[in-house]
Amino acid sequence: MRHAKGKYLLLALMASLTTGAFTPQNPTPPVDQEEFRDADDWFQSGLAFNSEGKYNDAAHAFGRVISIEPDNAFAWMNLGTMQAVLGDYDKSMESLRKSVRLSPNLAQGYANLGEVCFRAGHFPEAIEAYGRLLEIWPDNAYAHYKRGLAFLFIDQPSRSQEEYALLKNMDGELARQLLHAMEQAKNH
Repeated sequence: MRHAKGKYLLLALMASLTTGAFTPQNPTPPVDQEEFRDADDWFQSGLAFNSEGKYNDAAHAFGRVISIEPDNAFAWMNLGTMQAVLGDYDKSMESLRKSVRLSPNLAQGYANLGEVCFRAGHFPEAIEAYGRLLEIWPDNAYAHYKRGLAFLFIDQPSRSQEEYALLKNMDGELARQLLHAMEQAKNH
């Protein structure tokens, strides 16, 4: 079965953001009990496992996609996301870097890479990933917000101020949160 790559991105984003609200009608069989024929089947199973909260199985399924289609940027992105959910930020960053090397305009890949780098304390790389995301999606308020925070962590408050100036016209709430963080950083 063949599906559009854009559909994968939307499904991956929705599945990544879910808190368990999506429950499939028929639960996905355990990964070792299902016979998969092709990369698309594995990819769909990875999405289903993710939505069921079976992150190890999802990571395994996305790994199987990669074993069949090593240049599948969406599989690398989803594998990296599962690795981050499982707490392995180093492997996650490697997988997410691979996804954006394979697909240099994969906005969600840069968003996920930026977030994982930020959480791992790799602030310069987070700034770079969010910067690349903003080249693709200039009005992404969350990317401006996270760049502003990351600049604070590397002691570049003037760069945070630049992000705040852009952000306040996009998303007032995120701008207020960034301003609050900048004020706290100034007081410490």
